[in-house]
Amino acid sequence: MSTLAYTIIIATCQRPEPLRRALASIVGQTCPPERVIVVDAQVGLSSEPVVREFTRQLPVHYVRSTVASAAQQRNQGMDLCDSPYVVFLDDDAVLYPTTLEQLGMVFHELGEAVGGVSARMEGFELPVPGGLLWWYYRLQAGYGHPTYGGKLFGPAINTIACYEGSSEALLPADWLSTCCVMYRTDLVRRERFPDFSGYSYMEDVHLSARIARTHALYWHALVPFKHEDASSAFKRSRVAMVRHRLQNQRRVAHEVMGQSGVIFELKFLLHRIVTTLAVVRRRAPGWMDELTGLWT
Repeated sequence: MSTLAYTIIIATCQRPEPLRRALASIVGQTCPPERVIVVDAQVGLSSEPVVREFTRQLPVHYVRSTVASAAQQRNQGMDLCDSPYVVFLDDDAVLYPTTLEQLGMVFHELGEAVGGVSARMEGFELPVPGGLLWWYYRLQAGYGHPTYGGKLFGPAINTIACYEGSSEALLPADWLSTCCVMYRTDLVRRERFPDFSGYSYMEDVHLSARIARTHALYWHALVPFKHEDASSAFKRSRVAMVRHRLQNQRRVAHEVMGQSGVIFELKFLLHRIVTTLAVVRRRAPGWMDELTGLWT
């Protein structure tokens, strides 16, 4: 697997220090990339000096983007990708030395039926839902499932993988996260990311759910990576973030899942009500702003 041909694409904006740690973790990969493309939506603070630090250690290419949009930045990077496989990596992700080699092994072992494989984000997984939550998922999905992990159902509700109780390394999924994921390049080029703006919530769902129509997707339980969840300009307004998330969720429902009409609107309203109850019960910092975003 030391000869696996893949390109890494990183969309970044005003996060030079996390990007430095991400690039340093790429240097240590047991299966190094053919190319690393950093697409920077520079707004005052450029990441170009950070990228230049790694030009002797990595085949890294710096590109400026004319628009601050994670989705459109990734499409811009794809225009420069000529490897058979592509990895999308968040600028605040840190890899272990064998992370990308292990993801590539899935394609090597299972062949062309595989469209994409996502690594396991440490400390971030779906607990097995129980009681009312399981029944809520059952109502929205219209079918029963032990965990609903890695599923896309109802009014575009997407859940992360649930590893608890599973003995399988590869968990079949309806969608994949772009935090650390490997795809066949031809499939991403065929589908491309949507024209979402800014933080681009659910752009990964929009893309991967379309790829899942023709190829298998998996979350890999045995391939971890670290995600720092660094702050950014996109995250400064919780109200705007929540509004943005709901707008893009609606687009995924309409454009990918083909949902519309009265039934969809009722399910979407129910989802906002249930989300509201969860926010009020949790009362995390900024919860009032989150409620404002949900209902304005």
